[in-house]
Amino acid sequence: MKALIIDDEKHVREAIRLLVPWETFQIGTILEAQDGQTAIELIQKEKPEIIFTDMMMPNMDGTKLLEWASKHAPASKIIVISGHDDFSFVRTTVKCGCIDYILKPIDAEQLKSALATAIDSWKREEQERSRSLHMNIELNQLKPIFLEQYFSTLISEPGNHPAFAETMEQELGILMPITHMRVAIVSLELSPPAVKAKFAAGLDLLFFALTNICNEFLRDKGLGYAFRYRGHDLELALLLWGEARYAPELLGEINTAIFKTLKTRLVFGIGLPTAFPSEAATSYQLAKLALQRRNLLGGSADFHFYEPSTAHAKNPLLMWSEFEERIRFAVQSGQQEQIRRAMQPWFDALDQSGYISLEQLSQWRQQFELAKSRWEAHDDGPVSEEKADTRANNAHPLPVTPLGTFDYEQWKQSVFDEACESARRVAERDKESGVIYDIAKYIEQHVHSDITLQEIASRFFLSREYISRKFKQEMNENISDFIARSRIKRAKELLANGQLRISQIAEQVGFQDEKYFSKVFKKWTDCSPNEYRKRHYGEDGGGK
Repeated sequence: MKALIIDDEKHVREAIRLLVPWETFQIGTILEAQDGQTAIELIQKEKPEIIFTDMMMPNMDGTKLLEWASKHAPASKIIVISGHDDFSFVRTTVKCGCIDYILKPIDAEQLKSALATAIDSWKREEQERSRSLHMNIELNQLKPIFLEQYFSTLISEPGNHPAFAETMEQELGILMPITHMRVAIVSLELSPPAVKAKFAAGLDLLFFALTNICNEFLRDKGLGYAFRYRGHDLELALLLWGEARYAPELLGEINTAIFKTLKTRLVFGIGLPTAFPSEAATSYQLAKLALQRRNLLGGSADFHFYEPSTAHAKNPLLMWSEFEERIRFAVQSGQQEQIRRAMQPWFDALDQSGYISLEQLSQWRQQFELAKSRWEAHDDGPVSEEKADTRANNAHPLPVTPLGTFDYEQWKQSVFDEACESARRVAERDKESGVIYDIAKYIEQHVHSDITLQEIASRFFLSREYISRKFKQEMNENISDFIARSRIKRAKELLANGQLRISQIAEQVGFQDEKYFSKVFKKWTDCSPNEYRKRHYGEDGGGK
């Protein structure tokens, strides 16, 4: 802690130095001033916690010094030491919040008691200041999160927001009513790989940097507010107050600042002006459409306004079904060169169109996933669109060039690679199906043996678990039931031979116990072996 002694008499300053046990009060620095003007300079520079001052001094007396200190150094605790028992001095002391008024000659105990009170008061207030500062820091940290959530709600939950004007005034300092606005959005889906690598630990820091840059132009100039749109992890939303005809120039300035900081330029989609806040969602949806419908193959404009155009609706990307059958046959062939030749006409049509949008890519991805599901299905029956949608949502992100633009050539290669991978899965499926049918044939040929799942697994070099699972998928029947049904089928055939006893038939279909064989046979046919023979082949078998 620091203490400042102010008195025009040197011996008074020395007396105070001697009378106070500074170390006991944890005061390490003791400053001196001989008048009020010098004291002000020291207070501004050193910011002492404790001040001892006289009232009668040259240049600036104690009264003016106390008035100045109460405004400019309110945290300092002041003890007045004066040789004048003057009521006006005492009143000023009380008015300015001083700790005590001590008369000369100085009483050591009174001085120490006043100092103890001053230090205790300063510590209590310092704790309160620290707590308030901590709360303010937390509030300042939470405010952007609150505003982010608040404005996200305005978009996601359109309608009336009664406290809107009050919130705008308290949080953004906007007094004039805002009746209209337009939304601009940025999607980081196609951000450059270098930016993604720089912020690989998480997108929070990237969005923090972007919103700060945007709000230097928007919030600080009262033109709007930028925030991360909650629930849309890759989207940054900018609210532009009023009609925002200045949007192109403003967004251009923002993009220049972003480029200086992150070495990349962003692409903005801009919606139409709408009523605010009731129709904010409409402007947002239009801004998103503007971004989704921009031509990924044409130029690198910084911003795209919404236009209700339906151009390119017949783009070859969405005419996938016209090419899909030929590609399907190529995939089923399992030959990469055939797949490449089958896809080339479709790729050529895309090249000639010169237009691909994010909206079309999203719609095509669903068609492509549905097609792959059909290719890889176990039969030609319908495939759930819900399943295809799930696979589309989990698809790989779009390829991006180092500049952050759509990598068209890499995208075509990735589509070809996916088709080849689908062909591999089809071949693997067919191979697995063949093994299962081989197992079924083996069972039917060896019904007289004691067939076990372990024996089958060893013979075909497969795990028991794999055989059980795949057999059920392919044959729609548990392998144990298939073995039993195959034995009963063979037993029915043998029952036609009236010369064979039931015990002999049981043995020939893998049963060592005649009674157990009869029990199993009845379970599958609802009659005993003898009853079955009489019912189907007559009393003596052989059809008699």
